[in-house]
Amino acid sequence: MQHQRNIALLQRRRDGIRQWLEDEAPYTESDQRHLDPHTPERAYWHHGYQAALADVIALLTPQTQTSGNEDSST
Repeated sequence: MQHQRNIALLQRRRDGIRQWLEDEAPYTESDQRHLDPHTPERAYWHHGYQAALADVIALLTPQTQTSGNEDSST
């Protein structure tokens, strides 16, 4: 059940970004400037992609209880 909620959350996020791009920057569909080497667009694309991967990893990683469970002997 959690898996289905995670997928639904990711789909809503994706759809929101797609709608924003359609409204605010429709040219990105054809320009594809992130493919040009040594451009700010390429750097920002990679930055955004790694941030998205970090979000997905955080979403799929089981939450552990950390409050009160830290080992204070180190």
